[in-house]
Amino acid sequence: MKDRAYPVAIENSRLERLTTLLKKNAGKSRLFVFYDANLYALHGTRLRETIGESHPEHEEFIVPSGEKHKSAKTLNGIYEFLLDRKVSRNDFILVCGGGVTSDLVGYAAATTLRGIKFGIVSTTLLGMIDAAIGGKTGINHASGKNLIGAFWQPQFVFGDLSFLFTLPPREFMAAIGEMAKYAGLIGPSMVTKVSAFLSDPSRSQLKTLQELILRCVEYKADIVARDEREGHLRMRLNLGHTFAHGIENGLGYGKLRHGEAVTLGLLAAVELSEISGVTSTDTLVEYRNLLQQLVKTLPVRALDSAAISQAMTLDKKRASHSSRYVVLKAVGKPIIADNISSKQAALALGKMIAFYRVHGGTGAKNSDRQRTKS
Repeated sequence: MKDRAYPVAIENSRLERLTTLLKKNAGKSRLFVFYDANLYALHGTRLRETIGESHPEHEEFIVPSGEKHKSAKTLNGIYEFLLDRKVSRNDFILVCGGGVTSDLVGYAAATTLRGIKFGIVSTTLLGMIDAAIGGKTGINHASGKNLIGAFWQPQFVFGDLSFLFTLPPREFMAAIGEMAKYAGLIGPSMVTKVSAFLSDPSRSQLKTLQELILRCVEYKADIVARDEREGHLRMRLNLGHTFAHGIENGLGYGKLRHGEAVTLGLLAAVELSEISGVTSTDTLVEYRNLLQQLVKTLPVRALDSAAISQAMTLDKKRASHSSRYVVLKAVGKPIIADNISSKQAALALGKMIAFYRVHGGTGAKNSDRQRTKS
C-alpha cells in the first residue's frame, strides 16, 4: 500500500497544521466539508476559521450525530448534497468528526463518481487511534454493523488533542477499550503504559496520551500497509471484536458504546485464549487486570448470552470462518485460531458476563453502578 501512504498528524492545539495539509492535498479544488453535528456546535467556528485559511469558499454539510445515522438514509442525503452541487472527481471532501462520521462520509467519498479524494479531521479518541486509520469506510444495515462498505484511503488524517477536552467522559473512557486492544497486540510495555494512564486519565497526562495514540496509529498503519484488505494479517486487529460485535447486536446498537463492547469482548477473548489451551492461566495476568479495571468503569447492561451467541454465529457464517477467533498466546503474540468450538466460545462469553454482572460499574466515580441512560 506504499503508493497510497498518507500522513497522520496528532497535534496539541496546533490547528494551523490542518491548513497546511489542506493546501497541500486539496490545493485549489472545490472543498466540501462535512461536520458531525455535536462537533459543529462545540468547535464549528474554530474549524471554519482554520479551513477558511486555505479555502475561504467551501460548501458545508452537518451530519447528524450517533450510530443510528450511519445509515443508507443519511448516506443518500450526502449523495444528494454532493450531486446537486455538481461535484466532480477533481473536488475534495473533508470530514470532521469521530468514527461514525468518517466511516459514513468516507464511504460517500469512495462511491460518489467512483471515488473522490478526502481527508479526515478526527476529533474523538476512538477515531484517532483506530477508526480514522486504515481506509475502512461504510454504513450499518439492519442485519448488522458495517456490512456495506469499501476500502478507500484518505489523503491525510489530522487529530488535535484539544478536541478531546470537550468529549463526554463516557465517550473518552469508552475509547480506552480500543486502546487496550492495541496494548494486547503490541506487548507488555504498552499494557503497563495504558494501565498507568487509566489510573490518572487527566489533562496532566497529555504527553502520555499523545504517545499512546501515536503508538496505536503506528501499529495499525504497519499492519494495513502489509495487508490493506484483511487477507489474514489485518485480522489481528479484530482481537475481541467478534464478541464485541455480538454484544452490540444482541444488546441493541447504542446501549453500549463500541469501545465499551470492545472492552467486554477483549476480556472474553482472554478467557477464550485460556479455555482453548492457546495460553496458560498465568500468562495474561497483567492484561486481564487492565481489562477488569476497565470493565469496572462500564455502565451496567443486562447481557443475554443466547442473543449474543446467535449474533456471533450469524456474523461468523457470513464471514465463512465459523470457528476462527483472534486469541493471545501471550501479550504481543496474537494468533488467528481456526479450530475454536462453539462450546469454548460460549464458555468464554459466560465467564466474561459473570464478571461484568458482579463488577460492572463498581469503579465509576459518579454513579451507583453507572446505570445510565444509553
